[in-house]
Amino acid sequence: MKIEEAIENLYSVFSKYTTSDMHHCDCGCIDEENVRKLASKKLRELEEDDFVSYHGSALYTWGEIEHYKHFLARILEVHNQKNGKGMIGLFEITAKFEYAKWQSWDEIEVKALRDFFFADWLSFVNSANSEIGIDDLEYYSFFFQPIELLNAWDLSKDDNSIKNFVHFYYLNGTDLINKGLNLKGKVFEKEIFEFINRKGLLELLEKEFFKADLFDKAYAEKVSIVLQMIEQNYFN
Repeated sequence: MKIEEAIENLYSVFSKYTTSDMHHCDCGCIDEENVRKLASKKLRELEEDDFVSYHGSALYTWGEIEHYKHFLARILEVHNQKNGKGMIGLFEITAKFEYAKWQSWDEIEVKALRDFFFADWLSFVNSANSEIGIDDLEYYSFFFQPIELLNAWDLSKDDNSIKNFVHFYYLNGTDLINKGLNLKGKVFEKEIFEFINRKGLLELLEKEFFKADLFDKAYAEKVSIVLQMIEQNYFN
């Protein structure tokens, strides 16, 4: 499912929820200006600044689960648009989901969310200048097994995908070699080995080096380092 389709599906699935009887704590812990901003626009017109305060307090001191579900499609759409650089990141989203026991929601809602986050992952790894870290794999593994995420990362898809991999491995390769893929204290050594050891990776990196060497010497140097690390530790 493409990301645009997954987002539209979220709006459809969660459209039955409204802000009816939505309340918030009146002790002063919630700024009334933030309450006004949340109600100032139609759902699809809300920007991150309009709902960032709400998201932090949602389910605790501001509204109930049905109200959170009302805003969820827009929150996740903006998260995708920000490409991992927004004020509401996957850390905040997964923490909220865990508190809300999302896996006990209606089956159609759970499926819509999983479809979205898989499409969001693909969008993330294939977007220009994504800053992918091990923590991102950890957050997305809240919804999927790491091997599912890694298998879906098609490094031959386009220039963005291989560049994102080069930057990811350049920053994290030493830890991956020495410690494996460590997510929440569990090591996924086999998964990262299978990902790196996939057929054609060395050829892809060699082509990327020669292409980059003509236009971007600094990036070409990173590709060269990544290529050497992978050759020495996975293909010898």
